[in-house]
Amino acid sequence: MLRKQGVYAIIVIIALFMALHLAFAPEAHEPRTTGTTMLGGIAFLLMTTSMILSTRARFLEDLFGGLDRMYQVHKVTGTMSLIFVLIHFFGVPKELPAGVDEIANALVPSAPMGMIALIVLVLSLAITLNRKISYSRWRPMHKLMGLVYFLVIGHFMTAPAIFYERFSTSGILIFVAAIIGAGSFLYSVFGMNRKTALPYKLAAINAHERAKELVLAPMGAKMSFTPGQFAFVEVAGKDWNEPHPFTISSAPDEDNLRFTIKVLGDWTRKVREELEAGGEVKVRGPYGRFDMSKGGNKQIWLAGGIGITPFLSTIRNMKDDDERDIHLVYATREEKEALFLDELLDHAKRLKGLKIIPLFSDEGNFARVDIMEEKLPDALPGYDYFLCGPKAMTGPISKDLKAKGVGRKQIHMEAFEFR
Repeated sequence: MLRKQGVYAIIVIIALFMALHLAFAPEAHEPRTTGTTMLGGIAFLLMTTSMILSTRARFLEDLFGGLDRMYQVHKVTGTMSLIFVLIHFFGVPKELPAGVDEIANALVPSAPMGMIALIVLVLSLAITLNRKISYSRWRPMHKLMGLVYFLVIGHFMTAPAIFYERFSTSGILIFVAAIIGAGSFLYSVFGMNRKTALPYKLAAINAHERAKELVLAPMGAKMSFTPGQFAFVEVAGKDWNEPHPFTISSAPDEDNLRFTIKVLGDWTRKVREELEAGGEVKVRGPYGRFDMSKGGNKQIWLAGGIGITPFLSTIRNMKDDDERDIHLVYATREEKEALFLDELLDHAKRLKGLKIIPLFSDEGNFARVDIMEEKLPDALPGYDYFLCGPKAMTGPISKDLKAKGVGRKQIHMEAFEFR
């Protein structure tokens, strides 16, 4: 669930910039100039927000409700920045005001850099929003946003003072944002964040139906995490230097770290076909705020396919005296695709409050709110709901739960998509 504190922080910073820009606008400004330069400043602050969020700084997770939500905000701010840039571009005066030295300003590259930045921004966002491009190709192309960012900095830093007053209060705010945003880009793109990754050895690879379980042994410090969290996994070696996020399926007290990976794209297919035990893996994390311990005593867990992994980690960590009343609805296409089902049923024998409800669509059994309403002993608003699975499943179920009176804060979802 997206927490609004982070969104409010973005709004406050933009509102502060607008207030300073309007209150201390140069006397020579016409209303059109003041307005369009303000829109350009808002666009830049939104770009800066995207750069900061791309660092995956864990302290920001509390503001937004997890890294998955940060990526969603990152996508929205990037798209919104294009809208403000376009309005700025078509609205800003194309002719210099009277009294400005045209010859001196003709030598300044502000306008060409702004034009190039606009073109590259449009292309970058078109690539970013194109779901047909594979992640391995999308990732390096997405780094073009850094080129856009530095071109925009060059655009306003070399602009005539009538458009950007460097030592005005709003001008200083934009300059500070530029320093923070540039630093964030360098940190996230040039591998500086890899220094926080922990080295693991790939101890074993266990095959499952359409999935592989990676068993990682620590080569040094062991990662501490909470059940339900995920981490970025990067396999060392040629053609593998590409981190991917996966939910941790082991319990925190296990010696080894386990990830269960289903084939969903080119990289995961390569894991299934080519990855061998014995190599080194870098793991960075943990991330996420999908924590079932934060719910009440009555909980419904809904897992779709590989979405079972955060619940698997949690169940493996549960103690025999756990007093919660938990219904785990595990939906897959067929029984053989229900990973670790036997283990889950064994845990249910140990944990008196845990009930496993497998649903197989090839038998005509689907996860539906109206069926929950009929089968559950208490009314739907009496439970906390934790949903993890494909958006096509969790989205409609969340909508139906709200229609039945379940509060927004009672529904917790793990976002699968990071693009």
